Amino acid sequence: MGNPEYLEINDCLLQEIERRGQRKELPPRGEISLASNDYLHLSRHPRLIERAAEELQRSGTGATGSRLLSGNHPLNRDLEIAIASFKNGPSALVFTTGYQANVSAIGALSGLVELLYSDALNHASLIDGIRLSRLETEIFPHNDIDWIKQDLERRLQKQGKLPRFMVVTESLFSMEGDLSPLPDFLQLVRDWNGLLLVDEAHATGTLGPRGRGGFEHAGQAWEPERVILTGTFSKALGGLGGFVVCHPDYRELLLSRGRGFVYSTALPPSVLASNLEAVRLLEEDSEIVKGLRDRVTKVRDRLNAGDSPSPILPIRGELGKMKSFREHLLESALWAPLVYPPTVPEGSERIRISVTLGWEENWIDRITEAFHKERDLKAG
Repeated sequence: MGNPEYLEINDCLLQEIERRGQRKELPPRGEISLASNDYLHLSRHPRLIERAAEELQRSGTGATGSRLLSGNHPLNRDLEIAIASFKNGPSALVFTTGYQANVSAIGALSGLVELLYSDALNHASLIDGIRLSRLETEIFPHNDIDWIKQDLERRLQKQGKLPRFMVVTESLFSMEGDLSPLPDFLQLVRDWNGLLLVDEAHATGTLGPRGRGGFEHAGQAWEPERVILTGTFSKALGGLGGFVVCHPDYRELLLSRGRGFVYSTALPPSVLASNLEAVRLLEEDSEIVKGLRDRVTKVRDRLNAGDSPSPILPIRGELGKMKSFREHLLESALWAPLVYPPTVPEGSERIRISVTLGWEENWIDRITEAFHKERDLKAG
Protein backbone atom coordinates (compact mmCIF):
# COMPACT_ATOMS: atom_id res chain seq x y z
CA MET A 1 0.00 0.00 0.00
CA GLY A 2 1.50 3.30 -1.05
CA ASN A 3 1.92 6.32 1.17
CA PRO A 4 0.75 9.46 -0.69
CA GLU A 5 2.39 11.68 1.93
CA TYR A 6 5.83 10.97 0.46
CA LEU A 7 4.63 11.69 -3.07
CA GLU A 8 3.16 14.98 -1.88
CA ILE A 9 6.46 15.93 -0.26
CA ASN A 10 8.25 14.87 -3.44
CA ASP A 11 5.93 17.11 -5.48
CA CYS A 12 6.69 20.06 -3.19
CA LEU A 13 10.41 19.48 -3.63
CA LEU A 14 10.04 19.39 -7.41
CA GLN A 15 8.01 22.61 -7.35
CA GLU A 16 10.75 24.32 -5.34
CA ILE A 17 13.38 23.06 -7.79
CA GLU A 18 11.24 24.39 -10.65
CA ARG A 19 10.80 27.75 -8.93
CA ARG A 20 14.55 28.14 -8.61
CA GLY A 21 15.06 27.27 -12.27
CA GLN A 22 17.03 24.16 -11.30
CA ARG A 23 14.86 21.49 -12.92
CA LYS A 24 17.09 19.24 -15.00
CA GLU A 25 16.12 17.80 -18.35
CA LEU A 26 17.71 15.22 -20.60
CA PRO A 27 18.84 16.32 -24.09
CA PRO A 28 16.28 15.83 -26.87
CA ARG A 29 16.68 12.63 -28.83
CA GLY A 30 18.04 12.89 -32.33
CA GLU A 31 19.77 16.24 -31.84
CA ILE A 32 23.54 16.57 -32.17
CA SER A 33 25.04 17.66 -28.86
CA LEU A 34 27.55 20.50 -28.90
CA ALA A 35 28.44 19.79 -25.27
CA SER A 36 30.25 16.49 -25.71
CA ASN A 37 33.45 15.99 -23.73
CA ASP A 38 34.76 13.57 -26.38
CA TYR A 39 37.27 16.26 -27.37
CA LEU A 40 39.50 14.07 -29.55
CA HIS A 41 36.62 11.99 -30.92
CA LEU A 42 38.40 8.87 -29.67
CA SER A 43 35.17 7.17 -28.60
CA ARG A 44 34.68 6.42 -32.32
CA HIS A 45 38.31 5.62 -33.13
CA PRO A 46 38.67 2.24 -34.91
CA ARG A 47 41.66 1.18 -32.82
CA LEU A 48 39.83 1.66 -29.54
CA ILE A 49 36.70 -0.09 -30.79
CA GLU A 50 38.67 -3.03 -32.16
CA ARG A 51 40.71 -3.44 -28.99
CA ALA A 52 37.60 -3.30 -26.78
CA ALA A 53 35.82 -5.88 -28.95
CA GLU A 54 38.79 -8.24 -28.77
CA GLU A 55 38.93 -8.04 -24.98
CA LEU A 56 35.16 -8.38 -24.69
CA GLN A 57 35.35 -11.71 -26.51
CA ARG A 58 38.34 -12.82 -24.45
CA SER A 59 37.31 -11.72 -20.94
CA GLY A 60 33.54 -11.22 -20.96
CA THR A 61 31.43 -8.23 -19.99
CA GLY A 62 32.26 -7.55 -16.35
CA ALA A 63 35.11 -7.34 -13.86
CA THR A 64 33.26 -9.64 -11.38
CA GLY A 65 34.43 -7.80 -8.26
CA SER A 66 36.59 -5.10 -6.74
CA ARG A 67 40.32 -4.96 -7.43
CA LEU A 68 41.00 -6.33 -3.95
CA LEU A 69 38.85 -9.41 -4.60
CA SER A 70 38.33 -10.89 -8.07
CA GLY A 71 38.54 -7.84 -10.34
CA ASN A 72 42.27 -7.22 -10.52
CA HIS A 73 42.67 -7.98 -14.23
CA PRO A 74 46.29 -7.54 -15.47
CA LEU A 75 45.15 -4.71 -17.75
CA ASN A 76 44.57 -2.57 -14.66
CA ARG A 77 48.29 -2.50 -13.96
CA ASP A 78 49.17 -2.00 -17.62
CA LEU A 79 46.85 1.00 -17.73
CA GLU A 80 48.25 2.44 -14.50
CA ILE A 81 51.80 2.22 -15.81
CA ALA A 82 50.75 3.83 -19.10
CA ILE A 83 48.78 6.74 -17.63
CA ALA A 84 51.49 7.45 -15.03
CA SER A 85 54.09 7.63 -17.81
CA PHE A 86 51.82 9.77 -19.98
CA LYS A 87 51.36 12.26 -17.13
CA ASN A 88 55.11 12.23 -16.35
CA GLY A 89 54.42 10.72 -12.94
CA PRO A 90 55.88 7.80 -10.95
CA SER A 91 52.73 5.76 -10.26
CA ALA A 92 48.96 5.69 -10.68
CA LEU A 93 45.80 4.04 -9.42
CA VAL A 94 42.76 3.45 -11.66
CA PHE A 95 39.19 3.98 -10.43
CA THR A 96 35.80 3.11 -11.89
CA THR A 97 34.88 6.79 -12.51
CA GLY A 98 36.54 10.18 -12.33
CA TYR A 99 34.01 11.28 -9.73
CA GLN A 100 35.00 8.31 -7.59
CA ALA A 101 38.70 9.10 -8.03
CA ASN A 102 38.24 12.65 -6.72
CA VAL A 103 36.07 11.72 -3.75
CA SER A 104 38.36 8.82 -2.81
CA ALA A 105 41.61 10.76 -3.23
CA ILE A 106 40.50 13.62 -1.01
CA GLY A 107 39.10 11.20 1.55
CA ALA A 108 42.29 9.16 1.75
CA LEU A 109 44.65 12.14 1.73
CA SER A 110 42.64 14.00 4.36
CA GLY A 111 44.55 12.04 6.99
CA LEU A 112 47.71 13.91 5.98
CA VAL A 113 46.42 17.45 6.46
CA GLU A 114 44.42 19.63 8.84
CA LEU A 115 43.04 22.20 6.41
CA LEU A 116 41.75 22.26 2.84
CA TYR A 117 41.63 25.20 0.44
CA SER A 118 39.07 24.72 -2.34
CA ASP A 119 38.56 26.90 -5.42
CA ALA A 120 35.11 28.47 -5.48
CA LEU A 121 34.42 26.97 -8.91
CA ASN A 122 35.58 23.42 -8.23
CA HIS A 123 33.65 20.48 -9.67
CA ALA A 124 30.97 18.80 -7.56
CA SER A 125 33.09 15.67 -7.17
CA LEU A 126 35.83 17.70 -5.47
CA ILE A 127 33.28 19.49 -3.31
CA ASP A 128 31.68 16.21 -2.24
CA GLY A 129 35.07 14.71 -1.40
CA ILE A 130 35.86 17.75 0.72
CA ARG A 131 32.52 17.60 2.53
CA LEU A 132 32.95 13.91 3.29
CA SER A 133 36.44 14.54 4.67
CA ARG A 134 34.93 16.72 7.43
CA LEU A 135 38.12 18.76 7.50
CA GLU A 136 38.18 22.49 8.07
CA THR A 137 37.83 24.03 4.62
CA GLU A 138 38.33 27.51 3.22
CA ILE A 139 36.70 28.35 -0.12
CA PHE A 140 38.97 30.79 -1.93
CA PRO A 141 37.90 33.13 -4.77
CA HIS A 142 38.49 31.59 -8.18
CA ASN A 143 42.23 31.24 -8.91
CA ASP A 144 43.08 33.76 -6.16
CA ILE A 145 46.42 32.58 -4.78
CA ASP A 146 46.98 35.81 -2.84
CA TRP A 147 43.85 35.09 -0.82
CA ILE A 148 45.35 31.77 0.32
CA LYS A 149 48.65 33.44 1.19
CA GLN A 150 46.88 36.06 3.29
CA ASP A 151 44.90 33.39 5.12
CA LEU A 152 48.05 31.39 5.85
CA GLU A 153 49.81 34.52 7.11
CA ARG A 154 46.86 35.26 9.39
CA ARG A 155 46.90 31.73 10.78
CA LEU A 156 50.66 31.87 11.34
CA GLN A 157 50.37 35.13 13.28
CA LYS A 158 47.44 33.88 15.34
CA GLN A 159 48.59 30.33 16.07
CA GLY A 160 52.36 30.64 15.84
CA LYS A 161 52.58 27.77 13.37
CA LEU A 162 51.28 26.72 9.98
CA PRO A 163 48.62 24.03 9.59
CA ARG A 164 49.27 21.09 7.30
CA PHE A 165 47.14 21.98 4.29
CA MET A 166 46.16 20.92 0.79
CA VAL A 167 44.97 23.15 -2.04
CA VAL A 168 42.31 21.57 -4.27
CA THR A 169 41.79 22.96 -7.76
CA GLU A 170 41.33 22.09 -11.43
CA SER A 171 43.72 22.74 -14.30
CA LEU A 172 40.89 23.42 -16.79
CA PHE A 173 37.55 24.44 -15.32
CA SER A 174 34.60 22.65 -16.83
CA MET A 175 32.07 25.50 -16.83
CA GLU A 176 34.29 28.58 -17.12
CA GLY A 177 36.66 27.04 -19.65
CA ASP A 178 39.58 28.92 -18.09
CA LEU A 179 42.92 27.62 -16.84
CA SER A 180 44.47 27.49 -13.40
CA PRO A 181 47.89 29.17 -12.84
CA LEU A 182 49.50 25.86 -11.90
CA PRO A 183 53.12 27.11 -11.63
CA ASP A 184 51.96 29.71 -9.10
CA PHE A 185 50.02 27.12 -7.11
CA LEU A 186 53.07 24.86 -7.12
CA GLN A 187 55.24 27.70 -5.84
CA LEU A 188 52.65 28.39 -3.14
CA VAL A 189 52.77 24.87 -1.72
CA ARG A 190 56.57 24.89 -1.96
CA ASP A 191 56.85 28.15 -0.04
CA TRP A 192 54.26 27.25 2.60
CA ASN A 193 54.92 23.50 2.82
CA GLY A 194 51.55 22.23 1.59
CA LEU A 195 50.08 19.74 -0.85
CA LEU A 196 48.32 20.44 -4.15
CA LEU A 197 45.59 18.27 -5.66
CA VAL A 198 44.79 19.11 -9.29
CA ASP A 199 41.84 17.67 -11.20
CA GLU A 200 42.97 17.19 -14.81
CA ALA A 201 39.68 15.76 -16.09
CA HIS A 202 39.28 18.30 -18.90
CA ALA A 203 42.99 19.02 -19.38
CA THR A 204 44.10 15.47 -20.17
CA GLY A 205 44.26 15.13 -23.94
CA THR A 206 43.55 18.82 -24.56
CA LEU A 207 46.32 20.90 -22.96
CA GLY A 208 50.01 20.76 -23.79
CA PRO A 209 51.74 19.79 -27.05
CA ARG A 210 51.15 16.08 -26.35
CA GLY A 211 47.93 16.48 -24.38
CA ARG A 212 49.58 15.60 -21.08
CA GLY A 213 47.68 18.32 -19.24
CA GLY A 214 48.03 21.61 -17.44
CA PHE A 215 51.61 21.27 -16.27
CA GLU A 216 52.84 20.37 -19.76
CA HIS A 217 50.92 23.35 -21.14
CA ALA A 218 52.65 25.59 -18.59
CA GLY A 219 56.06 24.09 -19.34
CA GLN A 220 56.36 23.16 -15.68
CA ALA A 221 57.47 19.86 -14.17
CA TRP A 222 55.28 18.80 -11.28
CA GLU A 223 56.53 17.33 -8.01
CA PRO A 224 54.91 14.04 -6.90
CA GLU A 225 55.95 14.65 -3.28
CA ARG A 226 53.71 17.75 -3.27
CA VAL A 227 51.29 17.32 -6.16
CA ILE A 228 48.54 14.77 -6.76
CA LEU A 229 46.89 14.64 -10.18
CA THR A 230 43.43 13.20 -10.74
CA GLY A 231 41.66 12.69 -14.04
CA THR A 232 39.35 10.62 -16.16
CA PHE A 233 39.39 8.41 -19.24
CA SER A 234 35.83 9.45 -20.10
CA LYS A 235 36.50 12.77 -21.80
CA ALA A 236 39.30 13.34 -24.32
CA LEU A 237 40.41 9.70 -24.02
CA GLY A 238 37.00 8.49 -25.16
CA GLY A 239 36.44 5.78 -22.56
CA LEU A 240 35.36 5.38 -18.95
CA GLY A 241 37.05 5.45 -15.56
CA GLY A 242 39.19 7.68 -13.39
CA PHE A 243 42.78 7.80 -12.24
CA VAL A 244 45.08 9.32 -9.66
CA VAL A 245 48.73 9.90 -10.58
CA CYS A 246 50.93 10.43 -7.55
CA HIS A 247 53.93 9.41 -5.47
CA PRO A 248 54.04 5.62 -4.88
CA ASP A 249 53.57 6.14 -1.13
CA TYR A 250 50.37 8.12 -1.74
CA ARG A 251 49.20 5.34 -4.05
CA GLU A 252 49.59 2.84 -1.23
CA LEU A 253 47.48 5.06 1.01
CA LEU A 254 44.78 5.34 -1.68
CA LEU A 255 44.78 1.60 -2.23
CA SER A 256 44.07 0.99 1.46
CA ARG A 257 41.96 4.02 2.40
CA GLY A 258 40.30 5.11 -0.84
CA ARG A 259 36.80 3.86 -0.09
CA GLY A 260 35.62 4.25 -3.67
CA PHE A 261 38.47 2.00 -4.76
CA VAL A 262 38.09 -0.59 -2.00
CA TYR A 263 34.31 -0.96 -2.18
CA SER A 264 33.54 -0.68 -5.91
CA THR A 265 33.62 -3.23 -8.70
CA ALA A 266 36.57 -2.69 -11.02
CA LEU A 267 36.33 -1.57 -14.64
CA PRO A 268 35.48 -4.29 -17.20
CA PRO A 269 38.55 -5.59 -19.08
CA SER A 270 37.14 -4.33 -22.39
CA VAL A 271 37.02 -0.79 -21.00
CA LEU A 272 40.54 -1.10 -19.61
CA ALA A 273 41.71 -2.25 -23.04
CA SER A 274 40.18 0.70 -24.89
CA ASN A 275 41.49 3.16 -22.27
CA LEU A 276 44.98 1.73 -22.66
CA GLU A 277 44.76 1.97 -26.44
CA ALA A 278 43.76 5.65 -26.16
CA VAL A 279 46.80 6.46 -24.03
CA ARG A 280 49.09 4.59 -26.42
CA LEU A 281 47.55 6.42 -29.37
CA LEU A 282 48.37 9.82 -27.87
CA GLU A 283 51.88 8.69 -27.01
CA GLU A 284 52.39 7.74 -30.67
CA ASP A 285 50.62 10.58 -32.47
CA SER A 286 50.78 14.21 -31.31
CA GLU A 287 48.95 15.30 -34.47
CA ILE A 288 45.64 14.31 -32.85
CA VAL A 289 46.08 16.90 -30.11
CA LYS A 290 47.32 19.46 -32.64
CA GLY A 291 44.20 18.84 -34.70
CA LEU A 292 42.01 19.75 -31.75
CA ARG A 293 44.09 22.84 -31.03
CA ASP A 294 43.68 24.01 -34.64
CA ARG A 295 39.93 23.38 -34.49
CA VAL A 296 39.62 25.31 -31.22
CA THR A 297 41.55 28.25 -32.71
CA LYS A 298 39.26 28.34 -35.74
CA VAL A 299 36.06 28.31 -33.68
CA ARG A 300 37.35 30.92 -31.25
CA ASP A 301 38.33 33.18 -34.14
CA ARG A 302 34.84 32.89 -35.63
CA LEU A 303 33.19 33.74 -32.29
CA ASN A 304 35.70 36.41 -31.20
CA ALA A 305 36.43 34.27 -28.15
CA GLY A 306 40.12 34.98 -27.55
CA ASP A 307 43.16 32.81 -28.03
CA SER A 308 42.83 30.35 -25.14
CA PRO A 309 43.67 26.70 -25.91
CA SER A 310 40.58 25.61 -23.97
CA PRO A 311 37.99 23.71 -26.02
CA ILE A 312 35.29 24.75 -23.53
CA LEU A 313 33.37 27.82 -24.66
CA PRO A 314 30.77 29.38 -22.36
CA ILE A 315 28.33 31.66 -24.19
CA ARG A 316 27.03 34.42 -21.93
CA GLY A 317 24.49 37.17 -22.26
CA GLU A 318 20.92 38.14 -21.48
CA LEU A 319 18.88 35.01 -20.76
CA GLY A 320 16.37 35.62 -23.54
CA LYS A 321 19.15 36.03 -26.11
CA MET A 322 20.81 32.82 -24.96
CA LYS A 323 17.53 30.96 -25.33
CA SER A 324 17.06 32.46 -28.79
CA PHE A 325 20.60 31.40 -29.75
CA ARG A 326 19.80 27.88 -28.61
CA GLU A 327 16.59 27.84 -30.67
CA HIS A 328 18.53 28.89 -33.78
CA LEU A 329 20.83 25.92 -33.24
CA LEU A 330 17.91 23.53 -32.75
CA GLU A 331 16.62 24.53 -36.19
CA SER A 332 19.79 22.87 -37.50
CA ALA A 333 19.36 19.86 -35.17
CA LEU A 334 22.22 21.12 -32.99
CA TRP A 335 21.70 21.09 -29.23
CA ALA A 336 23.60 23.23 -26.72
CA PRO A 337 22.73 23.08 -23.01
CA LEU A 338 21.75 26.16 -21.06
CA VAL A 339 23.42 25.73 -17.66
CA TYR A 340 21.66 27.04 -14.56
CA PRO A 341 22.60 27.30 -10.86
CA PRO A 342 23.67 25.44 -8.77
CA THR A 343 25.92 24.01 -11.52
CA VAL A 344 27.12 27.59 -11.99
CA PRO A 345 26.88 30.53 -9.53
CA GLU A 346 23.65 32.51 -9.25
CA GLY A 347 23.30 35.05 -12.04
CA SER A 348 25.93 33.41 -14.25
CA GLU A 349 23.78 31.23 -16.48
CA ARG A 350 25.48 30.31 -19.72
CA ILE A 351 25.32 28.05 -22.73
CA ARG A 352 28.25 25.65 -22.66
CA ILE A 353 29.65 24.28 -25.88
CA SER A 354 32.82 22.26 -26.23
CA VAL A 355 34.80 21.97 -29.43
CA THR A 356 35.69 18.44 -30.52
CA LEU A 357 37.33 16.75 -33.49
CA GLY A 358 33.93 15.24 -34.21
CA TRP A 359 32.52 18.61 -35.27
CA GLU A 360 31.67 19.01 -38.94
CA GLU A 361 32.48 22.16 -40.88
CA ASN A 362 28.84 23.07 -41.43
CA TRP A 363 28.23 22.94 -37.66
CA ILE A 364 30.81 25.69 -37.18
CA ASP A 365 29.04 27.73 -39.86
CA ARG A 366 25.67 27.22 -38.15
CA ILE A 367 27.04 28.14 -34.73
CA THR A 368 28.72 31.27 -36.10
CA GLU A 369 25.56 32.35 -37.91
CA ALA A 370 23.35 31.81 -34.85
CA PHE A 371 25.85 33.54 -32.56
CA HIS A 372 26.07 36.69 -34.64
CA LYS A 373 22.28 36.89 -35.02
CA GLU A 374 22.04 37.63 -31.31
CA ARG A 375 23.82 40.84 -30.39
CA ASP A 376 25.58 41.23 -27.06
CA LEU A 377 26.37 37.55 -26.63
CA LYS A 378 29.94 36.88 -25.54
CA ALA A 379 31.92 33.67 -26.01
CA GLY A 380 34.86 32.44 -23.98
